[in-house]
Amino acid sequence: MRTLKRNQSKHSAPFYRPTWVEIHHGHLLENFRQISSLLSEKVSVLAVVKANAYGHGLVPVSQTLSHAGARFLGVTSLEESLELRRSGIKTPPLILGNIFPFSNLEQAIRNGVRLTVASLESARICHQFASKVGKKAYAHAKIDTGMNRIGVNVAHGLDLIRKIREYRNIHLEGVYTHFSGSAEDPKFTKFQIQTFTDLVKEIVRNGVQVPYVHCANSAALMKYPESRFSLVRPGISLYGYCPVSREKRIRLQEVLAWKSRIVFLKSVPANTPISYAGTFRTRRRSTIATAAFGYADGYRRSLSNKGQVLVRGKRVPVIGRVTMDMTMLDVTGLQEVNVGDEVVLIGKQGEENISAQEVAAWCQTSPYEIFCGIAARVPRIHVR
Repeated sequence: MRTLKRNQSKHSAPFYRPTWVEIHHGHLLENFRQISSLLSEKVSVLAVVKANAYGHGLVPVSQTLSHAGARFLGVTSLEESLELRRSGIKTPPLILGNIFPFSNLEQAIRNGVRLTVASLESARICHQFASKVGKKAYAHAKIDTGMNRIGVNVAHGLDLIRKIREYRNIHLEGVYTHFSGSAEDPKFTKFQIQTFTDLVKEIVRNGVQVPYVHCANSAALMKYPESRFSLVRPGISLYGYCPVSREKRIRLQEVLAWKSRIVFLKSVPANTPISYAGTFRTRRRSTIATAAFGYADGYRRSLSNKGQVLVRGKRVPVIGRVTMDMTMLDVTGLQEVNVGDEVVLIGKQGEENISAQEVAAWCQTSPYEIFCGIAARVPRIHVR
């Protein structure tokens, strides 16, 4: 069994506690290519890397996606945008939300960060700061077609577009909307697509040319070709999770593998309580392994007596309560289990695989939350 080197790339710092995440950039690159194969040459890709690239590592992931040909990088904050700029990545970031307080617009404009303009007020203030800085602000107008989070109601979308166009220090680079249920609700998604399409046609009839029109997230770009326009915004699919069931045109690979090691082994008799409050009792003489991961690493406490991990290429159950820094496993029956053996929380070992989707199902949540919930203290090892 291959042992991971502690420093796989220049982006990986040495670590000592034996719990880590591997990020496989070959898989990331192949996922980008697979998604791009669904698109015409006229459609560009905005790669969504917000929330630390869904827990995968903002800068290293963005570097790979930038080299792959992403036109924009979708982020959630000015902090993420400036981190990308400091790293030397040339692909411009677009903040997929309101900047607040508005005074932060000055830094964003100075650094060429693309801005979401979601109201007439934000357009006006954006113009004021662009005038102060003496640079053009690149804006993407946000239209609300039913998500009801941020954005101008679609009925007033043309008014927002016209107002932005009046400001000489704002360049209208894009217009977009956001789906509320493209993976689950085809009826409402089709309504949103048609509503947005009607607005885009109205914008064109009024003589306004917008370089980038976008609304398709991962599920929409797969299910609804009419949603692709001139830009798409894949997020979770880049990291290997396909939100569309029975999608056969592309084959995605999980980018992230989450691993730990056994740090203690003991043999106990039947009816031995395990972990806090003794919520699990052995039914036979058992071999119990303690591994160096817990809920402070992002492994949910709700996985107590429910989750499974891989040891020696076999599934073994999580037993007792998951604790802050350690979790107990029943490895009874496995041959040659040793302290130091690798434990796989998400990923492959031998012929077995535990996916983020499976872990999410045990927790009654989504792979998005599982990925984003892996704690910052867990080192990301970037395998290139």
